[in-house]
Amino acid sequence: MAVPFRWLSKHRKLKTPMPCCQWRGFLVGTLGVVAVSFAVLDYPVATMTEHLSPAVRYYGEMITDFGSAEWMLISSFVAIMLGLTAAGVAKKTDVRTRAKGVLFAQAASFIFICVASSGLLVNLIKKSIGRARPSMLYQDYGAFSFHPLEFSSKFASFPSGHSTTTAAFFAAAAFFFPRHRVLFFSLAVCIAMSRTIVGAHYPSDVVAGLAFGAWWTYLVALFFAHHRMVFRIDPTGWPVPRNSMTALKLDFGHRQKVREEAQKKAAKRAGSAAGLDLHVQKRD
Repeated sequence: MAVPFRWLSKHRKLKTPMPCCQWRGFLVGTLGVVAVSFAVLDYPVATMTEHLSPAVRYYGEMITDFGSAEWMLISSFVAIMLGLTAAGVAKKTDVRTRAKGVLFAQAASFIFICVASSGLLVNLIKKSIGRARPSMLYQDYGAFSFHPLEFSSKFASFPSGHSTTTAAFFAAAAFFFPRHRVLFFSLAVCIAMSRTIVGAHYPSDVVAGLAFGAWWTYLVALFFAHHRMVFRIDPTGWPVPRNSMTALKLDFGHRQKVREEAQKKAAKRAGSAAGLDLHVQKRD
């Protein structure tokens, strides 16, 4: 492997074990919310969507596609290539640009892996469970109708794939910017609930998808922190960024700035040698 990319090939695991994930409490809480939604909310909400106002339906149809994985995967893949290119074309002496390129590529890889892997897993789960979508209510398939291993989009309601992708993306953003996690959580919920507005999923599908996407992103963040990439584990066992997010900015103009400063200094020396005073005059 080429020298500029050796950071990605080294085996740099932490010697300390992974922290406790507190998965029991999270699992019990999620199952409780899903069960309540399944028993109380699913059928009334599914039947109510047929009588929503045009404005509400327009809102749901407008934002529901933000939960699609295509634009997230394409954007993160382009960012990976951009970071690797910056690290690859930089000179060996330009450690700053090479390090920033690798960090940028690792951060984009984190988002790509979270969205792609959670999407693949949730599709496998939902096809195995085979819950009928709300649109099947009027075809004698109720809210409690399950057809396992029925590999059809009509029987792929639980959990919601769009909700899983949305939660994975915004959970990843929350790990990068923990101060804004409430905002990211609110955006994820708003986009995910649009799946019930358009009649594609039940509320329990959305809740399960949000929980699965967020949980899976947390596990991926732990994996990255365990290998000293992008994140580190704080004393409370929570993954936090290893560097400030300003370090992710690819400073392609850094070398140009250094070159311009060198040219200014050279011009200044040349002017001094010619007997010219190029300094700004001070007023009395």
